[in-house]
Amino acid sequence: MRSRRKLAWVTIGVILTLAMAEGGLRAFGDRLPIRTDWPTVETGVKYELLRELSEADVVFLGSSITEAAVDPTEFVDASGVGSAFNSGIPFSSPFSNEWWLNEVVLENVEPKLVVIGLTAWSGGSGAERDPLLPGLRIALDSGDDAPLALLRQAGVLSEWDRRMADETARAYLTNLGHQTGYYERSIDDATPLDLPTGPREMPEDEAAAVGRMIDTLNKRGIDAIVLIEPGRYPGDHGTIDYQRYIASVLRHETEWGVPVLDTFNQEWDRSLFADLAHFNRLGTDSYTAYMARTITGLQTAEDHPANFG
Repeated sequence: MRSRRKLAWVTIGVILTLAMAEGGLRAFGDRLPIRTDWPTVETGVKYELLRELSEADVVFLGSSITEAAVDPTEFVDASGVGSAFNSGIPFSSPFSNEWWLNEVVLENVEPKLVVIGLTAWSGGSGAERDPLLPGLRIALDSGDDAPLALLRQAGVLSEWDRRMADETARAYLTNLGHQTGYYERSIDDATPLDLPTGPREMPEDEAAAVGRMIDTLNKRGIDAIVLIEPGRYPGDHGTIDYQRYIASVLRHETEWGVPVLDTFNQEWDRSLFADLAHFNRLGTDSYTAYMARTITGLQTAEDHPANFG
């Protein structure tokens, strides 16, 4: 009799625990990170967005710096191109961007121009050190698509943002892949960033990965531009640490056979930055307008008769 009574109480306890857990999940579910098999929630969202996208004349690749810097809607309005998508993903390197271009972007859209963003914050040489590549491969091979509800989610948290543990670190993505989570931030309120410890010059295997991307695009009749991403406002003492790296990237311009734009060394005012790497709302507006003018200029230049307008 005692054992039956004890079993009954245990059963009731389990039921109550499950009920409380379900109630808690319903109450706080909107505060929990979205489940995804991709390395960051942003990559999962962008994978689904690209699958649903009918066209994108211009696609931007790069890291979170590009993701925050280019507003595709403003770019289209200012440049006159038909459509654009921001496919920048956090922590990316030339190796993960090469994989993403081949396995995701070109499988879903046929752009007329791809802008390949490179960061002077390089983490080092070799695909085996790429922080995203293993997770990207696993996510695609799993066949377990991120839920379509992601497309309706107003804000998403990346793994990095989750570690920040700060409401201002929410990363809002538009339906064209632009992250607006940095919009309302000021560099004066930003968490200090450590200096990167990557190589002083662009490793040859990273340069080769960029070259392979350009070759792939050339074979498909798609124009390419290489972009050195912005970061560290002029006057910051750390900018000098990147000049040798940037110079090594620029030396590959002839080899790659496409324009290389050094936007790191443009005169970006300190007020445009949300931190030492990402633009805020004013910075995004300024940078997007600059890219629209520059790409439109390249389109009409005699030495680069691209036809992606």
